[in-house]
Amino acid sequence: MNFKILKELSVIKTLRFNWRYFKWNGLKLPVFVSKNFLLKAIEGNVEISEYKPGLIKLGFGSVGIFDKRYDKGIWENFGSVIFEGRSDIGLGSKVSVASKGKVYFGDRLSITAKSEIVCNKEIIFGNNVLISWDCLFMDTDWHDIYDRSGNITNSDEKIIIGDHVWIGCRSTVLKGVMIPANNVVAANSTLSKEFKVTNSIIGGVNKVLKDNIHWGTFSK
Repeated sequence: MNFKILKELSVIKTLRFNWRYFKWNGLKLPVFVSKNFLLKAIEGNVEISEYKPGLIKLGFGSVGIFDKRYDKGIWENFGSVIFEGRSDIGLGSKVSVASKGKVYFGDRLSITAKSEIVCNKEIIFGNNVLISWDCLFMDTDWHDIYDRSGNITNSDEKIIIGDHVWIGCRSTVLKGVMIPANNVVAANSTLSKEFKVTNSIIGGVNKVLKDNIHWGTFSK
């Protein structure tokens, strides 16, 4: 085990998380939980692709502009979370899944730090997805808006992030967004619709900024 991981690891939280979701298979410790990661609600279900030690890491890593002592992550799951491979959910990141919510994390997903996932319906992350810090993914408004006939006009809508997508820091991805594979989302973007482009930079408020781009793949 990497010394940095060992130094930040909470043995009690790691054992608690793995036993709750995987019982005897959890003794293989497929999920590592850091000292700064709050297990606010370890309800619902978690599925993983294999029981390999440290396959999933919650709350590790560092970014120079954040303070490890105070930037705590949160796990609040009442629904379903499916890990389809290796995932690193970094320092200070928060995952909140409601009872009807489903979150899918593809293989080799990496969240740098302090990003938030709020799911009331369904959020899908593909393989080789890189998410920078301070990003928000939210598939719900968490409140209803009614028309004059009493009908709800703002239903929850799923979010789909394709394979090999890089999302820049401080971006907001709202309900109904679909980003196809091989795209980059520029920093400080706000997205609220489905896109059909590929090999492009998406940014600003629902704009395609540049076509015919390419970015590298993960090496870890």
